[in-house]
Formats: sequence, C-alpha cells, structure tokens
Amino acid sequence: MKKFAIAMALTGLVGVSFATPSAAHHAVNAQFDVTNLVSKTGVLTGLDNLNPHAYWHFDIKGPNGKVEKWNIESVAPNALRRAGIRMKDDVKVGQTYSFQMAPSRNGTRTGLLIVFTVGGKSVRLTPQ
Repeated sequence: MKKFAIAMALTGLVGVSFATPSAAHHAVNAQFDVTNLVSKTGVLTGLDNLNPHAYWHFDIKGPNGKVEKWNIESVAPNALRRAGIRMKDDVKVGQTYSFQMAPSRNGTRTGLLIVFTVGGKSVRLTPQ
C-alpha cells in the first residue's frame, strides 16, 4: 500500500510540473483595462514580430510635450495578416501611426493594441 501511495504522489507531482508552464500565459483582462480605450499617435521605433504576441514600440509625446516610450502588445503575426495588415508593406519603423489601445492596469506605459490605423483605414485587431 505504501508503494502505491508513493507512486500516486509522484504521478501527481509529475502532472503538476507539466501543467505549470501553461499557467504562465496572462489573462488580458487582468493586465489591461479593456473597458477604457485610449487613442494615441506616435512614431514606431521598433517591432518585435513574435509569437504568440507582437510587441510594438512607440515614441509618443506626453501631456507635458516630452517624448515617452510606450510598449504595445498586439495579437500574433498571423492574426495581423488575417486582419489585413501586411507587416512588410504597411508598417515601417520611423513612421507615425495612430491607434487605440487598452492601457495597462498597473500604470506603466504599456497597452494592448485594439485598433490600428494604417493607410487611412482603421483595423480592429481584437473582438468587441
């Protein structure tokens, strides 16, 4: 009976160790205030086109006129393509873009990209 109990305990520990990495992915509603869309315009200074999220880096003038660095999280590169954004053609570092984002709940200069305006057309990247 003791051997069975030890085997069950080890099986449980192994199962938990495999489940832990999946818990690392964040909940959007926990990190971003999706009920509060904020409009911004800024210069794209960098783009990390990674899975499962792309990260866009912007220089945006703050209320005091000083440039603030913002990091905006987006949907995956494949979802950007499905939304009609051709990254190689439509999005260029050094260009100015307007967008709407859900700001971070912790007050940092981060946000979740919701609507991106490119070529005079606004593209919604997340469901309403």
